Amino acid sequence: MPQARVGDLTIEYQTSGNAADPALVLVMGTAAPLTMWDDAFCDRLAALGRRVVRFDYRDTGRSTHIAQPMPASIPEMMGAFAGGQLEPPYRLEDLADDLIGLLDALGIGPVHLLGLSQGGGVATLAAARAPGRVRALTLVATSTAGPDVPPPNAETMAVLLTDLPTDRASFVAWNELMYTKTGGTDPRPDVGWIRARAERTWDHGWSPAGFLRHLLAVISATDRRPLLRDLAIPVSVVHGESDPVYPIATAHQLAQAIPGARLHVVRGMGHDVAPAFWDPVVEAVLEGRARD
Repeated sequence: MPQARVGDLTIEYQTSGNAADPALVLVMGTAAPLTMWDDAFCDRLAALGRRVVRFDYRDTGRSTHIAQPMPASIPEMMGAFAGGQLEPPYRLEDLADDLIGLLDALGIGPVHLLGLSQGGGVATLAAARAPGRVRALTLVATSTAGPDVPPPNAETMAVLLTDLPTDRASFVAWNELMYTKTGGTDPRPDVGWIRARAERTWDHGWSPAGFLRHLLAVISATDRRPLLRDLAIPVSVVHGESDPVYPIATAHQLAQAIPGARLHVVRGMGHDVAPAFWDPVVEAVLEGRARD
């Protein structure tokens, strides 16, 4: 796959569709490389007249990885951060700047950004920090990062704090646990699809330390509401009614914080974009284009 130089980093990326079509950049969740976007999903968007760009964040996949050591587990990392013994090596703002740098390197823009979970926060920050480069946002399963965002329930939190995988087999099992417990409720998650996605992602490149550094950027994120109220582009918020990571009240908070945002609540959808829920996400992307 091709790579782009962004400052001191090398960013791996992949494109689908006609280079002359409007660019749609996909921004994934925490420490998730480009392989977490399904090829068929990208091909579908490309067939609708989009140049689809997906990429590996820094510290994921085959992009540059950071050398800072990390604790061995999520609880240890969170404890060290809370106690002042650990500082984030980068923040979501830095990941947003990496994204804008990738657009510069590829010579594309203004673009439509589709962000999932952490990727929604990164996409929002990119739109706020480089407003001329982003023409529309589709934000899926994300939040304002404000202090009143509803937390996951105890059962979901226990799943999210599960020990991190260290090899291919445990990574596939970890993904199966995560996405069967936080994915859709109707229909239920497709285990075969989850496992296949995990296998290709491990083979592409994933590390526990990179995941922890990304997670640290998420938990140290600042309230984005002051930036959201200044967005002057079409924004669609897509959220699963069954999302246990960000309960549905999170979506209402986010949509209310953005002038003119349109909220799409998807029945049965959880904290993932599985094939059963591609239709409403694609429709929201098309709506953003129509409103542009």
